[in-house]
Amino acid sequence: MEQFSMLLPPPNVTGVLHIGHALTLSIQDSIARWNRMHGRSVNWVPGTDHAGISTQSVVERMLMRKTNLTRHEVGREYFIEKVWEWKNEHGPKIMMQTRNIGASVDWDQEYFTMDDKHSQTMLGDVALAVNSKDPRYKITPAHDENDYACAQRLNLPVVPIFSLDGTVINAPHFADFIGMTRWETRNKIIKMLKLTEDYKGTRNAKASVINRCSRSGDIIEPMLKPQWYVRCGEMAKRADEMVQNGEISLIPNRQRVIWQNWLSQINDWCVSRQLWWGHRIPLYRVTWADKSREEVWVAAKSEQHAREKALQSLTASDSTVQADNSEISSITQDEDVLDTWFSSGLLPLTVFKSNSAAAAGKPLSTILETGQDILFFWVARMAMLCTYFAKVPPFSTVLLHPMVRDAQGRKMSKSLGNIIDPMDVINGASFGKLMVNLQRGNLSNKELDRSKVELRKLYPTGFQQFGADALRLTLILYTQQTQQINMSLDNIKASYHFCNKLWNTFRFVQMHASERGVQAGDSWSDGIAERLSVFDKALLSRLHHMLAVYQRAMETYRLAVAAEAVRDFVQKDMCDRYIEICKLALFGKQDATGQVKYLPEYEWH
Repeated sequence: MEQFSMLLPPPNVTGVLHIGHALTLSIQDSIARWNRMHGRSVNWVPGTDHAGISTQSVVERMLMRKTNLTRHEVGREYFIEKVWEWKNEHGPKIMMQTRNIGASVDWDQEYFTMDDKHSQTMLGDVALAVNSKDPRYKITPAHDENDYACAQRLNLPVVPIFSLDGTVINAPHFADFIGMTRWETRNKIIKMLKLTEDYKGTRNAKASVINRCSRSGDIIEPMLKPQWYVRCGEMAKRADEMVQNGEISLIPNRQRVIWQNWLSQINDWCVSRQLWWGHRIPLYRVTWADKSREEVWVAAKSEQHAREKALQSLTASDSTVQADNSEISSITQDEDVLDTWFSSGLLPLTVFKSNSAAAAGKPLSTILETGQDILFFWVARMAMLCTYFAKVPPFSTVLLHPMVRDAQGRKMSKSLGNIIDPMDVINGASFGKLMVNLQRGNLSNKELDRSKVELRKLYPTGFQQFGADALRLTLILYTQQTQQINMSLDNIKASYHFCNKLWNTFRFVQMHASERGVQAGDSWSDGIAERLSVFDKALLSRLHHMLAVYQRAMETYRLAVAAEAVRDFVQKDMCDRYIEICKLALFGKQDATGQVKYLPEYEWH
């Protein structure tokens, strides 16, 4: 049996499904069901992402709220245990929502990106930058990305100021500021400048770019730290070649240019993250009992494995050494974890590792369907990693859908109050419920007040109960908008009415078929063609035409065209014409000759 395999992009375990996830599920479910109808063995694999930064942030806040302790106070092992408890408590919510949307995924294949199967500022001024209009600029390479780049160009010294807890480091040249926070340091420097009459006052803050953490709101302080990088040049070149030579097809085709531009200008990838939640980097620092020997870093599966590899490297470099454990002073695993995108980039290798495709030199899966906004962050990195490790593409086709925005074309966000929760569309939600959901978000009081006003303007009566079918049909029809989807409840309402019409048509046919002794599943007998009326033949002709359009559209992943073909056939040909003609005959109002006036409404194909 022909195999069809597809990976469901993993939503973050911290959240709930949003309308973009519903779009992905609707598209992928249509593709999966169509392939099953063609007799293929479909392996559609669902899962969730461990979401390193988001999850750790949520659990840290919970820990502080419940125990008034930080993760550093409870320790790494205890903290990770609490994260797993949180994941096991909240993770099933996404599974339930996926089921409610009606996705026919293979739940027995469900993955989690942390599963075991995975592989695994003034005090630092060192120069002046001269500006023709304003010479009062300083270079602080240890705590500013642009200044650091400048220091690299001009070979300037890099002077760190702050430690990881945000206080001034213990160094002789910072004697007056040691242990102070950055705000205490700032205020003291201003006072000192005022005493020497060197303080020139403040400047308009709007002219400054101050980066803040999107989750905590804190001002970000760039720091210099050793990091692990992945050299991407050769991998990126191979990933680009796969698209340009057709080994991987991108739909829509215009994404090929974006793909090529990104990969041709790629930098080495920093995969270190200063977190505890995630795949801990499998690198070990080994120091020797002989202090004259330089320490080494080894990649290993465990501490014991690292010990063995370190000793092997020692004997390889010096054959006179009789290496044993006494040669090693210490072995310490790196504290950092891998970038979440690196972990999720390995998914095709781990989810489809049992496939025979790789051994045959074929792609690991059939198609990847996802949003065009993560073409580089996830899709390109999967292509690079799979090509490096498995020597084959992770998929043969990439189908990219547009981003979902509100009816005015604005990005959906909690602060704008325009978020559409797919569960609210399916089950219905009062305005009060929408307001409660809004208040659960991490919005400031100012953002919350603005969002409440916007929410009342957009959805004053809440959402009626539309059901999953109406939502899914609407989202599929929207895919004809290739740049962005401007989501409107009016279109969901139209799909809801169509679904009602389809259901009423089924009930009408079932009722009258039962009255005439026709059972569901009865096959057509020989000679049926002689008993078909001209209207029956016209409907079958339209059905044949619709199926041809539908088939061509699905083969080329034009799902909106396929959905429109089905909708128009059911609504116009079957309900508005054929059923109405049938009613005349069923209820004895006209015989067949009286129905001939409806014949011109049909187009023959």
